[in-house]
Amino acid sequence: MNLVTTLVLEQQGQLQLTNEQVRFVFASGLHFFNLPVSRSAFTLPRSVVVSITDTTGFFRMPANGMLPLKEERAHTFARFIVYTVHVPETLELFEQLVQMIEPFYHPSNNGSWSSMLARFLRYLAKELLQRSRAEAAEDCKVPQDARLTRKMRRRFVVPVRTLAMLLLFSKGEDAVSMSHSTLKHLAELEPDMIFRPLLDTLYTAVDSVTETHRMISAMRALAKLATTLSNFAHYPEGAQHVAPLLMLTLPGIDVNDPTKSYFALSFIYNLCHNGVVFDELVATGDMPTVRTASMEEDQDPEEPPELDMQQIEWTTRASTAQFEVWIDQYLRRVFALMDNLSSSLDSSAGQLTDIKLESMAAHATELVLIQSGARYHPMVARLITEFATSITSLSAVGGVSKVVSAFAGALPELALANLLPRCCEHITEEVANGVGQTPSLSRFTRSHADTTLIWYASMLAALTESQDGRPLLKYKEQLLHAIEQLVDTCQSRHVYSVGARLLYNTLAALTRTAPARGRSVAEDVWNSAEFRENHFRYWGRHPDVADPEFAIEWHVPNADEVAFAQELMRRIVEPRIGQLSAHIDALAAAREPSSADSVTLHRLLVTLRFGIRGLGGMAPPPGAPIPDDALIDALIEGDDANGMPARRRLGLPVAGGYVFAAGSAGQIEVADIRRRAAEVAGKALEFVEQRSEGNVENSKAAILLTETAVCHHATERSTFASVRRTWDYGIDGFALDSSHSIMPRLYAERRAQLTHIARQLHNTRFVGAAESTNSLAAQLARLCLSAYSEVRSYAVSALDNVMAVAPQSKYALVPRFLDELGQSADSDPERMLGALRVLDTQPMRRACLRDWRFFPTMVLALCRAQHEDKPQVKKAIRNTAVVQVMHVTAPVEPAAPPAQVCEMVSALSGSGVLLDAPVAASRAVCVERYDATVTAHAQLVDALLDILRDAGTTWRFAALAGYYLDQLTTVRTPPSPRLARTLAELLTSDLLLFRETSVLNLAQLLGVIKRRSKEACPDIAVAQRRRTLSCPEVIQPEADGPVADSKAYTDLCARALAGDADAISAPFVDNPAAGWLAWPTTAKAYIAPPAEAVEAYNRIDSASQAAYDAVRAELFADGKWDAIARLFAVEGARAAENEMFGTTRAQLFTQAFALFGSALLDRAWAAIEALAHDHERVSAQRAASELVGGLLRGSKHWSQAALDAMWARLVPLLDAAFARLRPDTLVFWQSALKYAFARRDPRRFVPVLRVLLYTRAFDPQAEAPFAEAAKLELLRIALGAWDWRVASAVRAAQPRLLDALAHPYKQVRDAAASAMYMLAASEFAVAFPCAADAVDALARAGPLGRDYSCWSGTPRTQALVADMAAQVAAWKAEHVPSNEATSNYARGSKTLLAFFFSGFRYGPRRLALAHAPGLLAQFSELQELHDDDEAARLAAAVLQFLAQVLYTAPAAEDVAARLLALLDSSLWHVVTKSLPLLCTLTFANRFVLARDVRARILDTTALFLEHDQIEVRHAASASLTSLVKCASSRVIADINQRFSAKLGAPLPRRRGGRPARDPGAYARRVLERHAGVLGLSCLVLAFPYTIPEWMPGVLVQLSGCIDDPNPIQSTVQRTFAEFRRTHMDTWHEDRKRFSSEQLEILTDMLVSPCYYA
Repeated sequence: MNLVTTLVLEQQGQLQLTNEQVRFVFASGLHFFNLPVSRSAFTLPRSVVVSITDTTGFFRMPANGMLPLKEERAHTFARFIVYTVHVPETLELFEQLVQMIEPFYHPSNNGSWSSMLARFLRYLAKELLQRSRAEAAEDCKVPQDARLTRKMRRRFVVPVRTLAMLLLFSKGEDAVSMSHSTLKHLAELEPDMIFRPLLDTLYTAVDSVTETHRMISAMRALAKLATTLSNFAHYPEGAQHVAPLLMLTLPGIDVNDPTKSYFALSFIYNLCHNGVVFDELVATGDMPTVRTASMEEDQDPEEPPELDMQQIEWTTRASTAQFEVWIDQYLRRVFALMDNLSSSLDSSAGQLTDIKLESMAAHATELVLIQSGARYHPMVARLITEFATSITSLSAVGGVSKVVSAFAGALPELALANLLPRCCEHITEEVANGVGQTPSLSRFTRSHADTTLIWYASMLAALTESQDGRPLLKYKEQLLHAIEQLVDTCQSRHVYSVGARLLYNTLAALTRTAPARGRSVAEDVWNSAEFRENHFRYWGRHPDVADPEFAIEWHVPNADEVAFAQELMRRIVEPRIGQLSAHIDALAAAREPSSADSVTLHRLLVTLRFGIRGLGGMAPPPGAPIPDDALIDALIEGDDANGMPARRRLGLPVAGGYVFAAGSAGQIEVADIRRRAAEVAGKALEFVEQRSEGNVENSKAAILLTETAVCHHATERSTFASVRRTWDYGIDGFALDSSHSIMPRLYAERRAQLTHIARQLHNTRFVGAAESTNSLAAQLARLCLSAYSEVRSYAVSALDNVMAVAPQSKYALVPRFLDELGQSADSDPERMLGALRVLDTQPMRRACLRDWRFFPTMVLALCRAQHEDKPQVKKAIRNTAVVQVMHVTAPVEPAAPPAQVCEMVSALSGSGVLLDAPVAASRAVCVERYDATVTAHAQLVDALLDILRDAGTTWRFAALAGYYLDQLTTVRTPPSPRLARTLAELLTSDLLLFRETSVLNLAQLLGVIKRRSKEACPDIAVAQRRRTLSCPEVIQPEADGPVADSKAYTDLCARALAGDADAISAPFVDNPAAGWLAWPTTAKAYIAPPAEAVEAYNRIDSASQAAYDAVRAELFADGKWDAIARLFAVEGARAAENEMFGTTRAQLFTQAFALFGSALLDRAWAAIEALAHDHERVSAQRAASELVGGLLRGSKHWSQAALDAMWARLVPLLDAAFARLRPDTLVFWQSALKYAFARRDPRRFVPVLRVLLYTRAFDPQAEAPFAEAAKLELLRIALGAWDWRVASAVRAAQPRLLDALAHPYKQVRDAAASAMYMLAASEFAVAFPCAADAVDALARAGPLGRDYSCWSGTPRTQALVADMAAQVAAWKAEHVPSNEATSNYARGSKTLLAFFFSGFRYGPRRLALAHAPGLLAQFSELQELHDDDEAARLAAAVLQFLAQVLYTAPAAEDVAARLLALLDSSLWHVVTKSLPLLCTLTFANRFVLARDVRARILDTTALFLEHDQIEVRHAASASLTSLVKCASSRVIADINQRFSAKLGAPLPRRRGGRPARDPGAYARRVLERHAGVLGLSCLVLAFPYTIPEWMPGVLVQLSGCIDDPNPIQSTVQRTFAEFRRTHMDTWHEDRKRFSSEQLEILTDMLVSPCYYA
């Protein structure tokens, strides 16, 4: 599928697909979905994947001829459909596909397939939109005749829309979301086809009060489609629905349902961004004639409708009269929402959902007010003013402040005029009355007397929050007086904190350079008469950003604003510095400061902090900006754009729109104030640390002041993230990205604001390495170790920001925090927690990971911090260490840039200067750094080894040290001898964790030594044994000439097994896929091992020699392997029954035997032998299997002499071990063989094959059933690993598998059946001599290529299947029916069934597909063995698998013919079980079966509706229902006519229970009439969620049979009951399909009976 789709995309307009090819792709796509057609418990696997080991594996060629399935299969299939839809056959097939899968989209049919089908639908719409846009582009290169026409596209949209509408109210949230995306994509192309039926559904759903899920889904859909719906140029009809929908969604703003409220507000928000204007227009004249067609009916699906623009414009104008009422009601609902949400002055006290809802309500309200007409402004001002001044509830102050802020941001002059004087008056009055002057530092408790003052102060702060400075100048004196009163006179924390925020808002408004808050169009357009009279025509119209009409205006502070800001700075901010310094001195001199003094300190700290924040936009940070710098998109793009913009992107500061230029008098004054503020912040930190750390609030205030003084320069990271979230919302709602030049003007303003903030945030990286900054960072570092958790949290956050702004400050702090992790007499867990939190911050983490001056100390500090048992400390250590381990990198030796790169750089510089000297200088620095790093690396490894060797190290920290060692051991770094020795010693540690750590790390270290040796020693022996040979040398090395017989390779194993010297010495090809389909030109091969005893690794890398010697000395030590055997055979954490083969341990043994050769086997053999002979202990057998598996795999490069010695020892051991296998130990030896055989040439293991095929040959006459089954299971491992390459060798051994056909034990029969199938299937291999021959053969085979999905086998294979079937048939003639379960017939039949079951379920299916159809009759009979449930179950499974397979057309027709032949049986049980199979086959192969075959299947099924047996009729009815789902409209019409005719005249009435005059004729008439009812019932039930135009008439006909005798009456009742159940949710819409007369007739049938009736 992937390959075909790629070809279609790359060859648009050039690739010509045949009808047969397209049909097969559609059949494959339908097969992908794995939809349940029948109720069978047996599901056919869609792909066969054979995993060889945990570390290596390969895909066996799928049996059904398709590629292995992947997650993107739905996307691939959708792309194929969309990009071939211009082919007529594709569109017709797609409509048939939709008809087949439509029931699975209904909300009631939720299952494992739902997510896949929903994604498929979304991909269809998305790809259609992308293709349409690409073909509409001017540079489109697709030929005109291969492009989509409007007619094609509209026809394609209809079925996709049908499915999306079904998903609209699905149970899964993911499916609902995808349906919305689908509808949006389709609406971008054909809005009239989407919105006409959709709006009718949404109007009903939104108006529903009893079905909340439908209303929420409708709200989400409206929010998603709002931008398309309100785009007048794209969809003119949508404009007339905007006002009604706004009115209808108002109840959705409900405090009791946050989800519904959020989506209702999102709908309004998106409308505003799309340019909807809330202003009434005049609809002159009478209303034009309105068409009476329903919105949900398309006049012609393939032709766009003719629009009556006069009627549309008149209706749109008339609908705008609702805006005044809507704004009034909307604001009142928002007021109620904000008043009741759980918000407060402290936002952290509110719920996250409430905060998110508050924010959305505030944004939506601001946009509504911006987009509203001037005629509504007095009403808005009155409503908001009344709301803001009528209540004074502290619980609602946060939400009301957001409303006031939105009001001020949208209509600044109006908001200030109505609210600011009132707020100032109330503040003055309250302060004059002594309110707020009681000292208090509490965060959560407030004095009731302060309520009014806090309320109006908060309103005043909100009024100035979103302003520019110009409107504030008019109220300069009032603001100054209010600020001074709040921050000077008041002593209540909540009051002066609001005053400080008011100070910041005012300063920021006066000095901020930012895009002015505008409307959806430029101001001159907004004020034009044409726009005011026809604003709906501008909805959704977004000019290019370069168009003068766009005209984004910027607020740049003027002289008056700057003067006002300087006055605030000089009158309020600057004096606070001296006051704070003097107050700290006074407190330092006092013995015990009073609570009032603490409040004063906090007030001064808070006021100064907000004042310094407000000065951020007045002067730039240190550094010279780049002149004439353009907007830099790189500052706000990329993965880390949500954090601090990366300094590496631009090495200099940029222009940031500051008030004063660098070096000016104003800048010097501001810089001096910031410097003095930083100094006094340091003084405050020192005071709270020494004298007042217990006063948590003052400590936090001092920390925040310090952070602001260092880090805040016009903006901060949280502001950047907030604006970025708004932009991200636009990306989703309007499909925007950085390259878009067309976007809503309101979003363009946010984009400009985001870019500007990113500039300023970027500039904060150039604060400089001032000594004062380092001093403040050191003070914050001390507070990070505070005993108070809140102080630590604030200090860590502040230090994180300071280190991000001034990276140089962190290097002096690293040792301090690392020292805190060490063990000492004054160790404190709270200080450790603070240190760990700092070390886990991003700046500190990067410093410790990248700088090897700190990294070793960091690692050792974490690994040695075991002295603290506090759970929080352990968790923090684990979290920090996990991140460290994931990012550890060993030293990398620097490499000089290639000469080509140097020449290119020199040419680009244009100077012609050679770069040799600069490159050499840089390389010298890198080499020096690398040498230091290597030294530190070696020291770190040694230190970690000390931790591992220390007996006092706990298991957790030993494991941590092991994880670090695992990451530090790489090929780039020479292995440490001490590390090697320690790991080898720990193999025999008494602690399980140490052993597991050593196994993992030692295996990796030995692998490093091997790789380094092969790279450093070209003459090493192992390198001489690997060659790249031509195809003939590999296939048939003894043949002469350039071309060899490709089939000869399959006999090499058999010849080697027979002792053929040429076959034994032929090159080994370990790749199992090489040559299966076609041989490559060359192949990687290994020559036969040399006869002389030469070790493969006879040369060792000099840098690795010491480590090699250390491991060798330890592994060759006396008693070492006895200890390994003893300890590795100990049960671990698992119980004996849960023991598993350890791949990691086997890998260690593989590396060891490969590196040290046969000499190591001499040392280890006694231990291996002892374990293998210990048959009583399960763990001993597990350890023996791991050692043997590692030995077999590790002997790959041994010499022939060493191999002969190994096999002399190993073969008797394997023979003895295999002879005494048990059920709990068999799995270990299976895993060992599977591990050893993976990706290895079978001729490497000829002695093992001799054991399996000859020494331990299967004996069907033996009396030990498990032993014989175990032989077959081991043989099956070899067949599975080597497949076609070992088939000839197994056949040559002539295993007596067929003799087990009627074996008395099931275990033996099943194993024999599986082995027989795998052996027979392994004979299949294409093996073309070269790829060109394979391509030619496939091309000659026809449009679908050569069919590899069905293979009848070789004559030997065919004889095997025939012999099994014949033997079973012979036993059938002899068996005694009363003794079915124990007869040869029953046992042979079950073996035959198990043979095919193995093929369908586990192995390649091609052989089963070739032979199973011929045995259909026999399998069908086996279902009737009532005394043998196992045989019946196996037969049913095989038949189900056979029906579910995807066939090619000839094979599908053959299976269909055979299934039809089964229906001729005289046994009605056979018929009832065969009809569902026929139905399943038809569904699975709908697109490959010929039309006449499908018609024959349908007709045959319909005939059984008149069967004498009622069970057959019911089975035929169920099958016909499924077949009708796949039928065309013409076939459905024929069925309707056919079964309607069978109803004919009513049955004659039998009065008084008297018998009919002619009972036979009456029975035939009842049977015929029942067949007619069943046929019409099939039509109704085949479309459970839709009402086709013919269905009302069919239901009326069925209702006329309700008084007929049973079974007619019961069938009618069941039909109407099912119809009522499936149409219950949509009956309010479905009833429109019926006429009034039909509804009157059907009322009693469709209305549920009432208990009281």
